[in-house]
Amino acid sequence: MFTQTKSASTKASGQTGGLRKLYSVHVLPAGHDFAGVIQAGKVNYQLVFAPKTAKVANGKPVLTGSVTIKSATGKKQTAENIEAVLLATQGSITPAPPMPRDLQPSLKSDSTPPNDRPILTDATGPQGSVGVMYFKLSGLVGKALGIPMDLSDLQLNARLFPTSETEYDLQWLYSALVMATLNNPPDEKAATGYLAELNRILKA
Repeated sequence: MFTQTKSASTKASGQTGGLRKLYSVHVLPAGHDFAGVIQAGKVNYQLVFAPKTAKVANGKPVLTGSVTIKSATGKKQTAENIEAVLLATQGSITPAPPMPRDLQPSLKSDSTPPNDRPILTDATGPQGSVGVMYFKLSGLVGKALGIPMDLSDLQLNARLFPTSETEYDLQWLYSALVMATLNNPPDEKAATGYLAELNRILKA
């Protein structure tokens, strides 16, 4: 997590009231969601980003869902319809996850799964997969979420460290979607299929 005090010119604009700016937060998988902790002074706030839909816009994967902040006292505030636009990925240092058991047959035959060909991440070995996804979150207001920080440019650093079957399936599909959208040229047919599978799991 990185923070920085706003400049005098920004404070003078009145946009954030001189709040400390939060640039990024580290999160891990929590089922369908991503969960992490924001430290504001000596106070910890629990953050959960719950993606509900996935799409591709301007050639980039985008997750849309809710962000919930839970204070140390247990109070929760939620912001809906928050978009997370993929900025970059980092390759995993662990073996690629297995192909989801209930993956549509057409996706198995029409395109090569990510554990059988390199993808466009920092790790491009034949067993590569996405290990970290970096998202830019839109529309967050710290005050509305009960946290005394400027969240307007918050970056979500999502490390894909799965511990359940659902999380393994999502890592495989996120990896496959990154491969389909960032390869040159993009594989739009495969991306459409992976999006359908992601949305099915996210809505389950």
